[in-house]
Amino acid sequence: MITVEKIITYPLKSAKGIELPHTGFDIEGMLNDRRLMAVEEQGTFMTARNTPELLQITCEPTNTGWTLSHPKVTDSLNVVADSPLLISSEVWADKITTTDAGNEAAEWLSHALGVKSRIALWKPKSRHSSKYGIDTSFADAAPLLIASEASMQQGCEWAGIPYDYRRFRPNIIISGVEAFEEESWARIQIGTAIFEMLDTCERCVLTTRDPDSGASHPKQQPLRALVKNHTNDTKHPIMGINAKLISPAIDSNITLSDTIKLL
Repeated sequence: MITVEKIITYPLKSAKGIELPHTGFDIEGMLNDRRLMAVEEQGTFMTARNTPELLQITCEPTNTGWTLSHPKVTDSLNVVADSPLLISSEVWADKITTTDAGNEAAEWLSHALGVKSRIALWKPKSRHSSKYGIDTSFADAAPLLIASEASMQQGCEWAGIPYDYRRFRPNIIISGVEAFEEESWARIQIGTAIFEMLDTCERCVLTTRDPDSGASHPKQQPLRALVKNHTNDTKHPIMGINAKLISPAIDSNITLSDTIKLL
């Protein structure tokens, strides 16, 4: 039986994930997933590839927005979702005009990261993915990443490192399949949600960052192991599969231990 092992959302791009017992969706992805993003002063998006301190930030949703905390910063930061300020930014090739969280948020984040930065807040239709032709969140590529536990375990085994799914940052972890079996799927149903698989996820140096400390693995693992053992047709290392929701968002919900049906 193929089932849902974990559900994870990442409210702030490249920050800590939050495991959930269940979740819903909107037309641009999982609720509360990648709805905040650190940006440089000129608007370029930031990730833990080059700013590993992001991995130390916890971002918890509240009734009015989010609360951010960092172990090196004494006070937490409350961010409201309805800021009137605008900011121009980008994620890869996609230009974004969205909401700026304000100067207080910028000062807090700059202190936490040790570099001048601001917080961009997602709003509907603020970003259209040129790669997939869909509206999406601040995720690198597709709205959702699905990976099996077996695939990620195999990647870590090849690399000779302890298994830790956090290196791969999936939204939905599945169990009950062989390693990389999910890469052959076209559509699946989980609970009341139906997903279309888009393509395999090309991996980068972020997988080599320790999820707790942000330190880079001295041998660049598990990325090197994937380069050697598991690549796509263009020889890029891959892990997991990018997906999008195709059922009506208002009616789509998933829960831990849900059975996965292949369509």
